[in-house]
Amino acid sequence: MAYFSSSDNLSSKESPKKLRSRNSCVKNLDSNKKEKAAMNMTICKKKLFELCRSLLLFTAFAPLMALAQTPEKIIIKSHTPQDYADILSGRYKQAPVEISGFLALPVGQGKFPAVVIVPGSGGYQQWMQDGVAKRLNEAGIATLIIDSFSARGIGETATNQATVPMAASVIDGFAALQALSKRPEIDASKVGVTGFSRGGVVAMFTQDRRLVQAMEQPELEFAAHLPFYPGCATTFDKPIPTSAPSLFFMGEKDDYTPAAQCITYVERLKSGGAKVDLKIYPGAYHGWISDAKQVVYLPRVQVFSKCDMRIDDAGVIRELGSGANTLQGWSAFVAKVWKACGKSGANYGANENAKQTSLFDMVSFFSLTLLRR
Repeated sequence: MAYFSSSDNLSSKESPKKLRSRNSCVKNLDSNKKEKAAMNMTICKKKLFELCRSLLLFTAFAPLMALAQTPEKIIIKSHTPQDYADILSGRYKQAPVEISGFLALPVGQGKFPAVVIVPGSGGYQQWMQDGVAKRLNEAGIATLIIDSFSARGIGETATNQATVPMAASVIDGFAALQALSKRPEIDASKVGVTGFSRGGVVAMFTQDRRLVQAMEQPELEFAAHLPFYPGCATTFDKPIPTSAPSLFFMGEKDDYTPAAQCITYVERLKSGGAKVDLKIYPGAYHGWISDAKQVVYLPRVQVFSKCDMRIDDAGVIRELGSGANTLQGWSAFVAKVWKACGKSGANYGANENAKQTSLFDMVSFFSLTLLRR
């Protein structure tokens, strides 16, 4: 199912340039050339259709607008697997850990749909609550922002991805879903997941049916997945997705987690039967959704976009170029891959148009997938 194409713009705030473009359609109809007039009329109708769709979405969800309650800090029982083989084999249960999360409910009573929000390599930051969770709360959707790092004694992984295994963050996502299923205020059948960069990988991989079935409650699965600029340098060699819809948000100028690798993976997901789409935001660098005020260069972050790492049926990750694999342990694997194909430094930061448009698109996606009766 296609929710948005890369050319869609569902923002309710149009730029002056777009307004001038819309007005030019009307002026061009005065041309004496019938063919040109017909072509311009087609363009006008298309733009009018897009505008009407935006207004219809807003009208449909406006009655659901609600204030959010004060976020509640909760404890989430999770584990720390070293790789996906630990998850698939059940060995992950040998390394329990209690992480925390911030649960925010819309005002009112009843069973709410919810979205798990997973931070990126920089860890939990306040803008995730103020800028992202708040938008979903106002639409009548509860949110749970998880903190994978604090309980493990880590502040960030951006400069050293070996400190917390990626599989640990993925299992934290499943743990958050299980925690929400025990809350009487939450409809466990309508829980979605989103995340940023590393957190986007969580939103992406929690759709794999093999990982879902390896959990303690295999009947629980996310109802919708929305990864923001995930790193697609690591992918399942043979994806087996659930039936839940997913939508990737990528930045055109992202040199940290480039869109190209995810475009390729989305096609492989589709071949595996996934209901998946991808949208690219023009001019956007990595982290456009954050509270950054400008684009800055981060010289110390680890970038693996030149690597090609595949997860096999047993859950072992192998880097195709170097032959490195997670059978040697997560830290050793990261070190070898980093030496073989990693690099330092990427751009990060602001794009207000992409930010506001993607926030609108996010609320629209989760409203369509979680709020429908």
